[in-house]
Amino acid sequence: MQDITLFMSNHPLLVSALFVVLALSMVIELLRAKQKLNSLTPIQATQMMNHQQAQVIDVRSAENFRKGHIINAQNIMPQDFEKNAKKLARFKSNPFIIVCGLGKASQKVAASLKKQGYNAFSLAGGMRAWQDAQMPIIKE
Repeated sequence: MQDITLFMSNHPLLVSALFVVLALSMVIELLRAKQKLNSLTPIQATQMMNHQQAQVIDVRSAENFRKGHIINAQNIMPQDFEKNAKKLARFKSNPFIIVCGLGKASQKVAASLKKQGYNAFSLAGGMRAWQDAQMPIIKE
């Protein structure tokens, strides 16, 4: 025990750096855990759609939406959410699954909707994960 105390007193910068790295690691892990709580795998999303009447909102461009989207998904761009507030409010009691290309943009939209009182989730990995899981899509 004396060796540890001696080391710490002789190397305060090194010990301080260790504590900073540990604190940052904890913060990063907490942020990752929070993101996972708000994200769904394609299987979880399918179960939510089938059993809880989840509404799927695709926030990709109209062009990408036409190339392939989840069945019954609505295409609403993030900047158009205010225009569609009444449309969304009808389904406020239902969960929302937000979908984008890779899962990053949908996380931001889902977080914004959660702040407004919606039960919103992001599809982890976006449409790429959906297609990799060989889930059905509709092309227009």
